[in-house]
Amino acid sequence: MRGMKSLSVYVVGVLLGTYSAASSQQLPPADLDANARLEQDFLAYQPRYKEMRSERIAKTRALAQQVFALETAGKPTACSHQILFELESLLISSADFAFIDRRIRDLAASLSESPQVQQNALHQDPRDGLAGACYDQWFLKVYASYEEIKKQEAKDQPPQPLPRFLDRVNTPDKLRAYFDSIAISDVRATGVDHERELNEMLSSLTRIIINGQPGNYSVDPSLQSAMLDLVLHHFRNPETGWWGERYLRPGGTDFVDDLSITFHEVSYLKDRIPDMQKVIATALAVKDLNYPVGWLWQGRYWNHNNMDVITLFRAGWKSVDEAQQRAMAAEIEKMLDWCLHESLQPDGSFKVALPDGSVEDAEYYGIEFLVRLGFFDPAQRFWTDRQFPEASAVRVRLRAFLQQHRTTGGAGGAGYQSAWRDLENTLR
Repeated sequence: MRGMKSLSVYVVGVLLGTYSAASSQQLPPADLDANARLEQDFLAYQPRYKEMRSERIAKTRALAQQVFALETAGKPTACSHQILFELESLLISSADFAFIDRRIRDLAASLSESPQVQQNALHQDPRDGLAGACYDQWFLKVYASYEEIKKQEAKDQPPQPLPRFLDRVNTPDKLRAYFDSIAISDVRATGVDHERELNEMLSSLTRIIINGQPGNYSVDPSLQSAMLDLVLHHFRNPETGWWGERYLRPGGTDFVDDLSITFHEVSYLKDRIPDMQKVIATALAVKDLNYPVGWLWQGRYWNHNNMDVITLFRAGWKSVDEAQQRAMAAEIEKMLDWCLHESLQPDGSFKVALPDGSVEDAEYYGIEFLVRLGFFDPAQRFWTDRQFPEASAVRVRLRAFLQQHRTTGGAGGAGYQSAWRDLENTLR
């Protein structure tokens, strides 16, 4: 597929990212060389880690090309994409190669599954309410279930108890115990990095427990208080204002700031977050670093991260001084130029990077980046008075691509539908 990066480059880029000085702000050493430190952790656990991982990367890369080809042809691929998404996560977060091998075999088998089996991966299991049937790990099933239970929101019905699949976290004590088990990773002892699980579960449970979404579920106030306390006081770096994973290492514990986790918490907590000045100062300081700390993917922009950055900038715009606002505006100009002239394609698609997960998700991230910075709607243009006369023509291209593909998609179509809705709202 045009613009597709290989999985081997994807994984190596995450684990062996190179960094340049980000700004004059002093960043923790654990942020500056986060990926190199993580690789050393895995090597301490499994000395053959790099060799064993490379073998699995090659197998997964070949299968991934087939998955994306099926998606491009309009075939249902929801199950295959769930397995691929899990594999992408495992290849940077686990040295459990027996588990990875099983998931590779599952991915190969899924390519010949019927359309019904592919689509059933999106549906909830009547036994416990979980969706994401082709995921193996519980936290990914929870991640997949949120949108499904939200679709069932019916405000004219009495509130229901939390879904049964949340039984393991439905009291303050169980909630704290669960997060205690994933908030600190001892990769050298276990071969597992819990960052992805912490990220996805903070995101899902912040919405479900703190924000009470969807509205047809009732949440005990004590559970809400416990969750808010964990988010604001246990998983946040007081020096930078960001959220992230901690790592046990010789000599102590490292806190690694995480753009994605921070984006999620700022998105869902909004005005309940103190010290937004710190959040913005850190965001500007890490702009030249690679993910998960910084904005870049293998040293280049990526629409997913750019969307996250724009969301942070919008949330913190009124909390900072004019100098920081000018700095943010300058960076937005750079990201926008890249999006329009390097990422956006003539047919209204965006160049796809494998970590996008699917063509559908790549489209969603590109459109959401443009929508959130106000490219189409002057009323949402918080950072500039500049006019964008080309916006109407870009919208036409994007709408044409969505119109053609919105009933399909590797993520089940939800990304296309959300992008379509948000793009249509800019016409009002």
